[in-house]
Amino acid sequence: MRFVLLCDASQPQKVAPLCRKTGMGVEIQSFSNPEYPRLKPDGVSIHRTQYDAITPKALHGPFGDLSPGSCDALIRQVTRDRFEFAYTHAQELGAKHVVLHHGYIPNTNTYGGWLRRSVEFWKSFLSDKNSEVTFYLENLLEVDAELIVDVLRTVDHPNLRACLDLGHAFCHGKIPVKKWVEDLGGLIGYVHFHDNLGDQDSHLSLGEGRLPLDEICYSLEQVSPEAIWALEVGPDNLEDSLFWLETHGYSPSGG
Repeated sequence: MRFVLLCDASQPQKVAPLCRKTGMGVEIQSFSNPEYPRLKPDGVSIHRTQYDAITPKALHGPFGDLSPGSCDALIRQVTRDRFEFAYTHAQELGAKHVVLHHGYIPNTNTYGGWLRRSVEFWKSFLSDKNSEVTFYLENLLEVDAELIVDVLRTVDHPNLRACLDLGHAFCHGKIPVKKWVEDLGGLIGYVHFHDNLGDQDSHLSLGEGRLPLDEICYSLEQVSPEAIWALEVGPDNLEDSLFWLETHGYSPSGG
């Protein structure tokens, strides 16, 4: 792994000091809520001030009800607008990494139709973007990695890669998380780390759930050694999870 980022759970005042203390980068999550700029007009200024000297920076974009492969053109347009919103704020904040959800909900669209529309969406979306910004497609309700793999390989763009969310894969997937890692392989550019018991997406600290984390970490280092690892465990659990990485031989590095 190259870097470990601390996900801020929309609490920059709480997480920025920890980033400075540990030398870690940050994943900014306030802008996953598209209403955030309206609710907090000085939000961009706050994030600039808190994270000015912290690198690398990632930004998590909106994801609720969005689907880049939807059979409804209006839904695809709303999705495009929300993803452009994420990109704009990433540019404003100097974030070179943008996490966006893959958006597929099993059994709501035919596989082939969804793949075709999603590929068209991403080719159009990426056509005018800064080449220094990389976008990552995150799994949420997907039961396996097959469709994400097909989208990424068909789009075949260096700035579109996978964000493997380990907790989502564990509680929503139908295959072992290690198989997700193997199937995505070198397409993985970003990993969300959190734990759960396999029953719900509880975002526990590392080691508090049932994820076979040692096995997964070893596999990630074999197939995608340059992937960014991001701790999405809540601000109060970040130091415990960093300690887990260190004591299990996965010493994190900062910016």
